Amino acid sequence: MSFSSSYSNEYIENENFANIVYNYNWSSTPLGPIESWDPAIKTATSLCLKSIFPMCLSIGPPHWIQLYNKAWEPILKSKPCVIGMTLKEAWPEAYDIIMPLYDGVCTTKKGFFRNDDYYELQRDGYTEEAYFSYTYSPVFKSDGTVWALIVIAQETTQKVLNSRRLKILGEFGNKMPEIVSLKSASHITAKVLSNNIDIPYALIYFIEHNKLKAGSKSLIARLTATTFDEDGNEKLQFPDFLPDTPEIIDLSKDANKNYDDKYVKLNRHTATYSFLKCDESWPINLVLKDGKHVKVLLKDGSQAVLLSANSFCGDQVLSAILICGVNRLCTLDDKYMEFLQLVTNQMDTCLLQGKTREEEKQRSKILADLNYQKVMFFQGISHELKTPLTLMLSPLEDVINICPQDAPITLYLQTIRRLGKGADDYLVKPFSSQELITRIRSNINLSHIRQKVIFQQCKQEEIKQLLLSISDKVTSKLCRDETFLYVAKELYNILPCERISIISNKQIASGNNRMVALYEDLENITAMNSDSFTVIDNDYKHKSEEFNNLQEFLKNNSEIDVIFDVYCEEIQKNASMLSVEVRLNHDLWGWIKAYRPSNSIWLVSEIELLQQISNHISLAITYANLLEENSKKAIQMKAAEAANNIKNQILANTSHELRTPLGAIVGVLSSFESATFTTDQKDMVNIMSFASDIVLIRINEILNAIKLEAPSIILVNKPFNLLELFENTIEKFGKRAGDKNIELILNCDIDELSRYVKSDPERLDQVLSHLLSNSFAFTKRGEIMITISMQSQEFINEYEDNQIYDQMLEKRNLLIELHDTGVGMDSEYLQHIWESFSQDNKSGLSFCKSLVEINGGKIEVESQLKKGSKFWFTWNVELLSTTSPLLDSKFDNINYIINQKRILIIHPIENVRKTMLKYLKKVEKVDAFDTFDKSISTAKKYKELYGISAYDIAFIGLYKNNEAEVMKAVLELRRLEINNNNLAIIFITFQSSEGNQQAKKFIRKVGGMASIIYTPITWDKLINQFLHIYQYNVKF
Repeated sequence: MSFSSSYSNEYIENENFANIVYNYNWSSTPLGPIESWDPAIKTATSLCLKSIFPMCLSIGPPHWIQLYNKAWEPILKSKPCVIGMTLKEAWPEAYDIIMPLYDGVCTTKKGFFRNDDYYELQRDGYTEEAYFSYTYSPVFKSDGTVWALIVIAQETTQKVLNSRRLKILGEFGNKMPEIVSLKSASHITAKVLSNNIDIPYALIYFIEHNKLKAGSKSLIARLTATTFDEDGNEKLQFPDFLPDTPEIIDLSKDANKNYDDKYVKLNRHTATYSFLKCDESWPINLVLKDGKHVKVLLKDGSQAVLLSANSFCGDQVLSAILICGVNRLCTLDDKYMEFLQLVTNQMDTCLLQGKTREEEKQRSKILADLNYQKVMFFQGISHELKTPLTLMLSPLEDVINICPQDAPITLYLQTIRRLGKGADDYLVKPFSSQELITRIRSNINLSHIRQKVIFQQCKQEEIKQLLLSISDKVTSKLCRDETFLYVAKELYNILPCERISIISNKQIASGNNRMVALYEDLENITAMNSDSFTVIDNDYKHKSEEFNNLQEFLKNNSEIDVIFDVYCEEIQKNASMLSVEVRLNHDLWGWIKAYRPSNSIWLVSEIELLQQISNHISLAITYANLLEENSKKAIQMKAAEAANNIKNQILANTSHELRTPLGAIVGVLSSFESATFTTDQKDMVNIMSFASDIVLIRINEILNAIKLEAPSIILVNKPFNLLELFENTIEKFGKRAGDKNIELILNCDIDELSRYVKSDPERLDQVLSHLLSNSFAFTKRGEIMITISMQSQEFINEYEDNQIYDQMLEKRNLLIELHDTGVGMDSEYLQHIWESFSQDNKSGLSFCKSLVEINGGKIEVESQLKKGSKFWFTWNVELLSTTSPLLDSKFDNINYIINQKRILIIHPIENVRKTMLKYLKKVEKVDAFDTFDKSISTAKKYKELYGISAYDIAFIGLYKNNEAEVMKAVLELRRLEINNNNLAIIFITFQSSEGNQQAKKFIRKVGGMASIIYTPITWDKLINQFLHIYQYNVKF
């Protein structure tokens, strides 16, 4: 394994720094040589120096000597090495702030955490603003006193500054709608920058380019806004440390001024910065000349920056200079300059917005003046013309009344009257002749467009009705050939053509494709000659937009074929043919073909219509085929369902007939357990018992599968005691575990496991029982352990209407893992393990999987041959939080009995010890050992140190092969008692007649308080043991 060179260098640097710390002359400090330090301080020192996170160790109150690692050095910046210094010597500027924090940790003996805490530090030759996120943790000596503090810190200065500066930049966007002019833009910019820590003050100068009489230009800088003019004073008051700041500066006077000898340098931790010393006036000319920002150093040592803002508004250049003060507690580094440049860009945007608004106002004013002049002009003209025109037309009405209606002159007089009314209207409404012509043309075009729209709507409605009728006829019981003939006829009525045919891709005996439908009106064919259609010639091809659109459309649609002049055998003459493919599931079914006289054009809209018909025919045929296929499948499903019902009935009857005699066999075999047999006879009984278990499992599997296939299986949802269900389920297998000498373990955290839940307890018990049966069937020795935990979910469901338990329901997932040390399974078997009635499906695993999935969970398995198997599944439950006395448990008040007890566990199985430790985690002192020697040695040491008995209760695993060791250990523990018979001994043994007899024999021998707890060990059994001990102590 290789590491990068940067990692190696960092490692070497850390090691070198650690050597410096260890080689430091600590004897010169109040702490003395490092060898004399308390072990806890040495450990903390090692932890500090090996950490890659900035860490400091302050040792020994009240001086608090400093020790830190390599990662802490960037926090010091330019400070000299402070290793071995006192806190006051290392941080004199912050001592008054830090010391109370140290005292607080020493007093409370608890650490704390601070986020983005503000400090003013002297780390780089000046007082700077700094922010830190840090934690203080106490380090205790052996006598329990606080002798050191571990300080883990991270500097967050740049993060705080970025957040603060970003807020200022965002304020520009909020103020943008308030800008109405260039002047308001500059004042809003100054207002945003006022009361700002990073820009203590700001000045905005506009640069004016004035032309002189001689043709030359004069530059004037005019002060438009500052952060000092908020009080409304007419005369601005500037601080004394600023250079001369007049409202108007003639830049031509300092145009050739040289600044080369006025630059000074400032050294900082990260870089060296160059500043222009500014005493008399602002170097605005230098900014304009170089086009770059200029950093200046003022009289009092403070700093400022001049930045240029240039924007283009039309053909005008808008120039401004922004002068920003610099925060005295910050270094003017690159990030500071980036912030100031962003401020300048925002000001530039504001100024451009103000200039745009001014120009818009000016344009609006000009347009309003022009409109007013136009209205006044037409009003004057109309009054001048209306008077003589009225005098001319006033006798016209009398002349029309006198003249006969049939006289030729009457028509002309009426026309003149209409023109007079129109002229009068246009005199009142000042329209020009050009506007009148435009209105007439617009009305004509609008009328044509309306006609086209109405025509298209009619065509679309006609096509829509045709498509609906095609769908109805295809899906109906009519013959498809009749339907296709109907389609051809309706298409002929819509599409101007001589002939419509629908051709199938299937060939007939002659080798030609089958003609499915054909429609042509023989009476009208002679009348429908080439004059009825647009004919293609060379001139039409070059000039017609329709022909170009057609060519472009055909390029993008390969399923369409257009031939303008082809000989057709069906009509025995040349014709223009349009052919569109009909496809079913991407396969060619046939074609729809339309014919016109030779060289007739086909419009794109006509081709699209034929495409629509083709697609609809395809969809309708596909739908009809699906209906036919579904109807066939429905018949097949009914037949399969009937056959399945018969199969289930046969299997159920057979299973019941087999289970009755098998139950008698199992009962007889169980009676042989207490009988005395030879070794061979015992082996035969065991084989018969094992075989009967397997057959019974298979029968139950068949019955469960039949139940699962029934449509009526529904999971119920009711409250139950979760821990009680698991204990009852595992207890059913205790006897079997005892007979086979298998350790059966229930591993759960009773505090994290919710006691009352809502789900289907019977189905959960079924799944767990099947998995346990499977494990016992294929495990001959070792252990079977069930681990139960609760997985959290974000979804919470509240039942407000359920007032029975005064409860809230929250959905959670149970994770149940079952691990055994059985024969295991090959990876090939795992592929088929969940299949019903397969050789690989052990003990109804398909039934378990189905129940788990119905509940909404999932089940998985991991296994290795000869190493055992692990099944796990999730089960959805609803947590029941209740205060009802009906659900109070008898275990809630047991803590006072065992809380002060000292308990010993001696058991060779690690998982048994871990499980018991988890049950007894609230007990102050619990020791668990795998051997008797370790436990006796610990008990002796405890008695020697404190002069009292080490334990009040002892749990001891009792097996055939450890009887002598158990007896020796029990007698030794009794001998170590201060008061005789105070130690309660509980033997852990299997649930078998042999184990029971063995434990009772030991109880008689050891005397005193002694009892038996049978595996599997559950919380209920432990509680009963503790209650028994409590009653015994009260009695005696």
